[in-house]
Amino acid sequence: MKIIIIGAGELGQLVAMKLSSMKHDIVIVDTRAESLEHASEILESRLLIGAGTDVETLKKAGAKNADLLLALSGDEAVNILSCTMAKTLGTKKTICRVSSTEIFSEEDGISPSSFHIDHIFSPTEESVSYIHGLLQKRLLLRQITFQNPDALLDVVAMPLNSVLSGIPIKDFPCVDLLKRVRFAAIIRRRELIVPHGDTVLEPGDNLYVAGRAEDVTAFVDWLSTDGSTPLRRVLVAGLSPVGEGLTERLLADGLEVRVIEPDYGKADQFMSKLQTNLKVIQGEATNTDVLQEAGVAGCDAFVALSEREGNNILACLKAVRGGAKKVIAMTNTAEYMDIMPAMTQAGCWINITQIAANAAFRLMAQGMIRVDPELRAIDARLIEVELGAKSKLVHRPLCEVKTPEHFLIALVLRGDEVIAPTGQTVLEPGDHLVMIANVLYAQNIRDFV
Repeated sequence: MKIIIIGAGELGQLVAMKLSSMKHDIVIVDTRAESLEHASEILESRLLIGAGTDVETLKKAGAKNADLLLALSGDEAVNILSCTMAKTLGTKKTICRVSSTEIFSEEDGISPSSFHIDHIFSPTEESVSYIHGLLQKRLLLRQITFQNPDALLDVVAMPLNSVLSGIPIKDFPCVDLLKRVRFAAIIRRRELIVPHGDTVLEPGDNLYVAGRAEDVTAFVDWLSTDGSTPLRRVLVAGLSPVGEGLTERLLADGLEVRVIEPDYGKADQFMSKLQTNLKVIQGEATNTDVLQEAGVAGCDAFVALSEREGNNILACLKAVRGGAKKVIAMTNTAEYMDIMPAMTQAGCWINITQIAANAAFRLMAQGMIRVDPELRAIDARLIEVELGAKSKLVHRPLCEVKTPEHFLIALVLRGDEVIAPTGQTVLEPGDHLVMIANVLYAQNIRDFV
């Protein structure tokens, strides 16, 4: 595909890096020479200095025959206008980053399509929804979603006292449930294991479980040794846009929420727009006394969402020591994706740039990669590709397909159907395969399929 990316910031560079690895033709446009200079050090993509709102710049980027324009800059006005102009020039599809999806109003006839935009996404709203999902299950570390809303891949931590410890997958005690989900991968001591029936599960394993959303959720419920105690009390540290959005959503769920925020003015302004009482503790979440005052010992979850990444990580480490049952730390910069997988003691962690990139990939749909920091740290990739009529994999059961080492088909998406594949699954043209593979095979995946 020929793809134009507007914005060479962290999000634009991350998306460009992943798309380039899939052999797409990428052009990055930005007005900032320093951003493009940095991008040139890590990317082989074509770089173009100019504004995404300038007709000549878009024409030089190839908008007349581009397959896709991704407007990923930090200026939503520029993003919207870039999409409008590119589509008018001939670009087939546009995806636009916005600060909030509420800037449009379908009721008033002001929709993304009015501006020739095919899809929009908000990194803040995507992050709020993602964290909200993680909070629902204590063992849940990460979730990966797809364009088909019924498909889900959960990453869960095997508890120390799990009934699965020390048994091979083929002896899984709930046979019916095992038939409905797929163990897509296991990360054990920072090594990728492609699971088979004889693979023995160990405490501390991170399990990648794929299937229909309701089946994957049922598996996580079954694995939870505490009976999936409902979430009741949450501490939110930091009233960043994500912190505000998550607090409002949790309050709407009827949960007890307490907020830690050092900026009294910001806290007062936020509380003035709420229609309910909210306890706010003024202070730094890295301060042990502040954590104790907020009730960290009795909370079901502690979420550090300030815009200071180092403080978020430190606050989570202290919250774990203080008795929080689950902690989630938010980071913004892409560099943290390479650091956080090694910091298992920090609990769960999310990266806004990663979440935004995955939102863009999800909206692009076919032939796309997903960013999973833990897989990335061990040189593995999660990829989605579509099978053509001439693929060597079609009309054959998977048990007859010889796959490379460190390669596994996690899901088959067939129209609206979500299939957790077995050896007897016969692939068909048009199937979308979700695969986990070593980075070497991921870069040449089309040669295999």
